[in-house]
Amino acid sequence: MTLSTADTLFLVIGVIDISGLFAGIGYMLFLANTKMDILQRCFKNSWGVTEGNAFEYSGVWGRIMIIGRISGYVTFSTFYIKRGLLSPDDLKELPVQLKQKLIALQ
Repeated sequence: MTLSTADTLFLVIGVIDISGLFAGIGYMLFLANTKMDILQRCFKNSWGVTEGNAFEYSGVWGRIMIIGRISGYVTFSTFYIKRGLLSPDDLKELPVQLKQKLIALQ
Protein backbone atom coordinates (compact mmCIF):
# COMPACT_ATOMS: atom_id res chain seq x y z
CA MET A 1 0.00 0.00 0.00
CA THR A 2 1.41 3.34 -0.99
CA LEU A 3 0.33 6.75 0.13
CA SER A 4 -0.30 9.53 -2.30
CA THR A 5 1.31 12.93 -1.82
CA ALA A 6 -1.88 14.40 -0.37
CA ASP A 7 -2.25 11.52 2.10
CA THR A 8 1.34 11.92 3.22
CA LEU A 9 0.87 15.67 3.64
CA PHE A 10 -2.26 15.21 5.75
CA LEU A 11 -0.55 12.55 7.85
CA VAL A 12 2.44 14.80 8.56
CA ILE A 13 0.19 17.75 9.42
CA GLY A 14 -1.89 15.56 11.73
CA VAL A 15 1.15 14.17 13.54
CA ILE A 16 2.59 17.67 14.02
CA ASP A 17 -0.78 18.95 15.27
CA ILE A 18 -1.28 16.13 17.79
CA SER A 19 2.30 16.33 19.06
CA GLY A 20 1.95 20.11 19.48
CA LEU A 21 -1.22 19.56 21.46
CA PHE A 22 0.49 17.16 23.85
CA ALA A 23 3.52 19.46 24.16
CA GLY A 24 1.27 22.40 25.07
CA ILE A 25 -0.60 20.40 27.70
CA GLY A 26 2.69 19.18 29.11
CA TYR A 27 4.04 22.71 29.32
CA MET A 28 0.86 23.90 31.03
CA LEU A 29 1.24 21.14 33.62
CA PHE A 30 4.89 22.06 34.11
CA LEU A 31 3.94 25.70 34.76
CA ALA A 32 1.12 24.61 37.05
CA ASN A 33 3.44 22.50 39.17
CA THR A 34 6.39 24.89 39.31
CA LYS A 35 4.97 28.42 39.09
CA MET A 36 1.53 28.19 40.71
CA ASP A 37 2.69 29.75 43.98
CA ILE A 38 4.16 32.75 42.12
CA LEU A 39 0.97 33.17 40.08
CA GLN A 40 -1.28 33.05 43.14
CA ARG A 41 0.95 35.52 44.94
CA CYS A 42 0.95 37.94 41.99
CA PHE A 43 -2.82 37.80 41.35
CA LYS A 44 -4.09 38.13 44.91
CA ASN A 45 -6.34 41.14 44.11
CA SER A 46 -7.81 39.90 40.84
CA TRP A 47 -11.29 38.47 41.20
CA GLY A 48 -11.06 36.37 38.05
CA VAL A 49 -8.03 34.48 39.32
CA THR A 50 -8.91 34.11 42.99
CA GLU A 51 -12.42 32.91 42.10
CA GLY A 52 -10.85 30.08 40.11
CA ASN A 53 -9.11 28.54 43.12
CA ALA A 54 -11.88 25.93 43.29
CA PHE A 55 -10.17 24.26 40.33
CA GLU A 56 -6.97 23.88 42.33
CA TYR A 57 -8.29 20.78 44.06
CA SER A 58 -9.86 19.18 41.00
CA GLY A 59 -6.74 17.40 39.79
CA VAL A 60 -4.82 17.63 36.57
CA TRP A 61 -7.59 19.16 34.46
CA GLY A 62 -8.24 21.78 37.13
CA ARG A 63 -4.61 22.87 37.03
CA ILE A 64 -4.75 23.08 33.25
CA MET A 65 -7.88 25.22 33.49
CA ILE A 66 -6.24 27.60 35.98
CA ILE A 67 -3.15 28.08 33.80
CA GLY A 68 -5.33 28.54 30.72
CA ARG A 69 -7.44 31.13 32.49
CA ILE A 70 -4.42 33.05 33.75
CA SER A 71 -2.73 32.97 30.33
CA GLY A 72 -5.90 34.39 28.81
CA TYR A 73 -6.00 37.14 31.41
CA VAL A 74 -2.37 38.07 30.75
CA THR A 75 -2.69 37.95 26.97
CA PHE A 76 -5.94 39.91 26.73
CA SER A 77 -5.37 42.08 29.80
CA THR A 78 -7.15 45.25 28.62
CA PHE A 79 -10.37 43.31 28.01
CA TYR A 80 -10.35 41.83 31.54
CA ILE A 81 -9.20 45.03 33.26
CA LYS A 82 -12.16 46.94 31.78
CA ARG A 83 -14.57 44.33 33.16
CA GLY A 84 -13.00 44.29 36.63
CA LEU A 85 -11.76 40.71 36.54
CA LEU A 86 -8.08 41.64 36.56
CA SER A 87 -6.27 44.22 38.66
CA PRO A 88 -3.67 46.27 36.74
CA ASP A 89 -1.45 46.35 39.83
CA ASP A 90 -1.39 42.55 39.94
CA LEU A 91 -0.36 42.42 36.29
CA LYS A 92 2.57 44.75 37.00
CA GLU A 93 3.82 42.41 39.75
CA LEU A 94 4.08 39.47 37.36
CA PRO A 95 7.70 38.75 36.30
CA VAL A 96 8.37 39.55 32.64
CA GLN A 97 9.70 36.08 31.79
CA LEU A 98 6.65 34.39 33.25
CA LYS A 99 4.40 36.84 31.43
CA GLN A 100 6.08 35.96 28.12
CA LYS A 101 5.64 32.24 28.81
CA LEU A 102 1.93 32.69 29.51
CA ILE A 103 1.44 34.78 26.38
CA ALA A 104 3.23 32.11 24.31
CA LEU A 105 0.73 29.52 25.59
CA GLN A 106 -2.13 31.44 24.02
